[in-house]
Amino acid sequence: MRPSRSTSALIALVLVCTSAARAQDPAREPIDSTWVRAHYTKREVTISVRDGVRLFTSIYEPRDRSRAYPILIRRTPYSLRPYGPDRVPTSLGPHDGFARDGFIFVYQDVRGRWMSEGEFVNVRPHSARKKSRKDIDESTDTYDTIEWLLKNVRNHNGRVGMWGISYPGFYTSAGMINAHPALRAASPQAPIADWFFDDFFHHGAFFLPHAFGFFHFFGQPRPGPTTEPPANLFDYGTPDGYEFYLKLGPLRNVDEKYFQGRVAFWNEIAAHPNRDAFWQARNILPHLRKVAPAVMTVGGWFDAEDLYGTLQTYRALERQNPGIFNILVMGPWFHGGWARSDGQSLGDAWFQEKTAVFYRDSIELPFFRHFLKDDADPKLPEAFVFETGANRWRRLDTWPPAEVVELQLYLREEGKLSFTPPLPGATDFDAFDEYVSDPTRPVPFTQ
Repeated sequence: MRPSRSTSALIALVLVCTSAARAQDPAREPIDSTWVRAHYTKREVTISVRDGVRLFTSIYEPRDRSRAYPILIRRTPYSLRPYGPDRVPTSLGPHDGFARDGFIFVYQDVRGRWMSEGEFVNVRPHSARKKSRKDIDESTDTYDTIEWLLKNVRNHNGRVGMWGISYPGFYTSAGMINAHPALRAASPQAPIADWFFDDFFHHGAFFLPHAFGFFHFFGQPRPGPTTEPPANLFDYGTPDGYEFYLKLGPLRNVDEKYFQGRVAFWNEIAAHPNRDAFWQARNILPHLRKVAPAVMTVGGWFDAEDLYGTLQTYRALERQNPGIFNILVMGPWFHGGWARSDGQSLGDAWFQEKTAVFYRDSIELPFFRHFLKDDADPKLPEAFVFETGANRWRRLDTWPPAEVVELQLYLREEGKLSFTPPLPGATDFDAFDEYVSDPTRPVPFTQ
């Protein structure tokens, strides 16, 4: 049936009114580079830190100067792109809600990366004793950056926050140590904590594809400040990663065949297969002391890279800084999934709600708004964790939960697990299973 003229006019009026309402509602307005340019100004600066090294920094300030704003910083080794005073990103902050709410966003290339001067050191060891201006680390670089920003950025409210995921999460953790008094809130998310356990040697097992795939790009030398990424070192030659690594041969072939001395940190990894002094120096956990800002550590249960770093960062902060505001958020997410997905599913698992959207809107933004803007206390619990299976968020007063009892699982015959330890008799200890391990016939798996 064809609609009447009056019906068509009514539909058109509803559509026009709906479009106008959306255009007037900032919460519905889509954010892209055009939106960012309309609402924020950008400037690029170099910030000199205590040893004279200059760190390249981009600052985005709200055009509306009718009120003061807190400063929110992300320090990264992955580039603060886009470079150029006239080029802006498609979003600002941890998610779009921050840009709409209004913050001064600061992005910085860390020492020795991209456009910043100085020497880059992977997971730079923390310097516990600083006797001169040359005794620098990521904590001092953060302190000096904040000091410069407070003196040279207009219209701020004197409060600073930090956030970062993965490697930038490490820089967030480092920035909390002996922090600048203006740093009021920090959120290390999936942070590198002990680089031996995080990413590369999960309790001793070397993650070859992960380390290889990361350092063939990230580990290349940078002759000087640049906006250009390094060239790819090689072509895998096959879409089958299992085939590539199966044919790789001994570990020394990585450098001999592909890296050829150009990736210095790869050779450091190969030279330190055990958790010796080299790796122990790249453990920031013992240094997470004298932390004053409010802290929210975030991670995902299905993070294959930095699950250890998340849980151990929270634990170290809790143990070494009694009395500070220190909470944990854990959701059913992959590495960074709380920022890069809606969190409703993972592979074949379905969680019945958009867990990442809930986190961003109801946990992350309220946390920073409360501590940086004096907004209402969101009453966040000690641990806000998602329980898979039951598919529900749980608000816990302690972590681990007070009622938890730690149990041990034992391998038993016929491929079984048991909470009951084997009896000391010979029969139990002699029981075994066997199977053929054939690299050409890998174990089947599903997502």
